[in-house]
Amino acid sequence: MKKSIYAVLLTIIPLTAIATTIPDGKPEKPFVVGNEVVCLKEIQKQITPYLKSFEEESGVKYQYNVKSGLSYKDAVGLRLQINRVDSGLDVRVADLDYYWLQERGSMCQPAYMVLERS
Repeated sequence: MKKSIYAVLLTIIPLTAIATTIPDGKPEKPFVVGNEVVCLKEIQKQITPYLKSFEEESGVKYQYNVKSGLSYKDAVGLRLQINRVDSGLDVRVADLDYYWLQERGSMCQPAYMVLERS
């Protein structure tokens, strides 16, 4: 019995420590290469299916508006506003701060993500 309680405590304590360290990055200009914001397409591919899983109808479309680039310690990222734009709508669905490490090979792979659904 004591072993299972210790196992639960050892699992919960580190998770709560991780959950409370939300990065608050410094806004900067986003990285742009050839009129395209770096990593925006990859973010759309990752996040759109997740957002659509909450919808009760099909044919939902989202628009990702880049608010700024971000920097936090050894990570960079994007601050995005996500709007639903199908059927003549322009409704804010979520705000997303998406960070990735600057190391080669981890580009666009999330190091931190903060998704706030409205």
